[in-house]
Amino acid sequence: MPQILRPFSQRKRRGSAFLLVLTLLGCALACSSSAKPGSGGTGNVTPPPPFEAVAPASYLAKIKNVLVGLPPTDDELRAINADPSALRGLIAGYQQLPQYQSKMQRFFELAFQQTQISIADFADQSYPKPLVINRTTSPLLLQNAEQSFARTMRALNAQGRPMTDAVTTRQLMMTTALKELYAFLDVYEVDDDGAVKDGFKAEFPKINVIAEAAQGPIPLADSVDPQSPNFMHWYDPDVATANADVATCNADPLTYPSSAMAIHRLLYGSLDNHKSPTGVACPPFSGGDTAAQLSADDFDDWTLVTLRTPEAGEHVSRFYDLPALRAANELVLSLPRVGFFTTPAFFANWQTNVSNQMRVTLNQSLIVALGAQVDGSDATHTPGSPPPGLDTVHAASGACFGCHQTLDPLRSIFSASYSWNYHAQLDPAWSGQKGMFSFQSVTEPVASLADFGAVLGTHPLFAAAWVQKLCYYVNSAPCLASDPEFQRIVALFQRSGYLWDELVVELFSSPLVTYAARTASSDANGEVVAVARRDHLCAALDTRLGFDDVCGLHAVTTKAARELVPSIAAGLPSDGYGRGSVAPVLPNQPSLFYRAGLENICESVAAQTIDVVAAKQLPNVKQWSSADPDAAIADFTALIMALPPSDPRSAPARDLLKAHFTQAEAAGARPADALKSTFVVACLSPSSISIGL
Repeated sequence: MPQILRPFSQRKRRGSAFLLVLTLLGCALACSSSAKPGSGGTGNVTPPPPFEAVAPASYLAKIKNVLVGLPPTDDELRAINADPSALRGLIAGYQQLPQYQSKMQRFFELAFQQTQISIADFADQSYPKPLVINRTTSPLLLQNAEQSFARTMRALNAQGRPMTDAVTTRQLMMTTALKELYAFLDVYEVDDDGAVKDGFKAEFPKINVIAEAAQGPIPLADSVDPQSPNFMHWYDPDVATANADVATCNADPLTYPSSAMAIHRLLYGSLDNHKSPTGVACPPFSGGDTAAQLSADDFDDWTLVTLRTPEAGEHVSRFYDLPALRAANELVLSLPRVGFFTTPAFFANWQTNVSNQMRVTLNQSLIVALGAQVDGSDATHTPGSPPPGLDTVHAASGACFGCHQTLDPLRSIFSASYSWNYHAQLDPAWSGQKGMFSFQSVTEPVASLADFGAVLGTHPLFAAAWVQKLCYYVNSAPCLASDPEFQRIVALFQRSGYLWDELVVELFSSPLVTYAARTASSDANGEVVAVARRDHLCAALDTRLGFDDVCGLHAVTTKAARELVPSIAAGLPSDGYGRGSVAPVLPNQPSLFYRAGLENICESVAAQTIDVVAAKQLPNVKQWSSADPDAAIADFTALIMALPPSDPRSAPARDLLKAHFTQAEAAGARPADALKSTFVVACLSPSSISIGL
């Protein structure tokens, strides 16, 4: 089970000398550690370390960096020094910045476990074939799927909707490509035995799907219109050359028997496998950059879409009708889609099978929503003897019964609705088995996934779980659940109606985050100073210097991902989550690889921002000239090191950077190289590459 890695600094003292000595040495990371309180060998409890309040300059830099990736300004620091209560207003102001939305989106992507997947992980849902094989559209669809639910929470938060909507919402932020995906998965059924039931073929059994190139473009409106003579005739330029190296497989046009998968692949720019006129098995053709029926805009036209089940006699949304999907703000689907736990991305993360029977999917849903998992310790009694849905074979062992008596009635909620490939459950033995929610002091009968979401949203663990997730996000460590300050914030979150932005203001201005006052959490954990993990580091470089994804975190082409900084950033430690782990995976400790990677990134950024000829300057990216080193060094101190002029550490740090520049020139370095070296020193300073200094 993934564990939180030991933080690289849990300090009792801080001071400007600590930072300045490290800066002078050009040292990326160094630390001192104080022992965590615990039990001694004699049974005596070790008292907590002496508490020293953190100065506003440090906690303001931490908070602003985590929320928006920017350094504090001098005016902000002066305001906090004059009146610490001004912090709440500053945080509320940060929430109005676009960078806040970007940071929260990434937080939600991870917190709702919609990431850490590849396009191959969707193969169970499109069994027995991969979902998408075109190299251009595959990464775009994957990115859409990962971002969809996080964008949904941003949209709902903007409407003033409660955080509990995460488990009950039937609205999703979707692109046209995602609408096609959901509608396709609704008609392409895969049962528990892996057998495919093709809803398109059932509706149009005699229609051939034809792809051609030689006859020229076909209007899309004709291709999707059942009344048109060109219905299911598609123009695909790849037909002219596809599989030319396979005897008798290159034909124009290509004719497929009625098939939802063949159409789906055409929409994404690929050609499905087929038999040639001579009976040769022709392989699928992944397709070129321009073959897709979906346009680039179809992966970027985000809109809030309502998902609902069909009324009597109503047809589900047609996955191939791109003109209709582009205009749609509603999808009619037979599969239940509710909350974060029914998205294709969540299912791709937590695949199931005939043995697991939805237990992993269910357990991860509890971890996300309630911050708790089924571990056999729950004393909540499930009504019935044996409990409903109990797998008597797996639970026969006494050691296993404790988990199964809780897991099995819960997993029935999923297995009654979904097959093992996350399509409609067609087996009456499963579909007729209603679930029972019996977990952590709550017992409720549930007949659907909507019922499941409703119980999650009213569960007493929900509020504390999400306050704790936010603690991990900002502190890189948990808050103590029994801490009165933690409990106060949980209660306020509940009383606010679960409003997310109000929780952010309350927690980030709390001593749980600022360490401006002693708390039970600070006594138990000390103050954690963590490395700036990949998302925080890259966001800071983008927002402070004006880059647009300098680390390539949103790269969708191989070329972009192989650029120098993206290739290095891909190996940096990042936030994550693991199967069966309630706590997120947060690598807090530095390593030599981290240090070396950062140095190379800083050097690359310096080359893109210092003495760059006009023709090679990037739009909106900050630029400095070695002809004015003093102005550049002042920016390095305030912008890169996050030390505004009124911070007592600022002037000494600026002097040290100036000395470094002067010494580099004296040693024979060109002014441009001397200034780049000075930038790297600032970029590698502890206040730049850590969270909490």
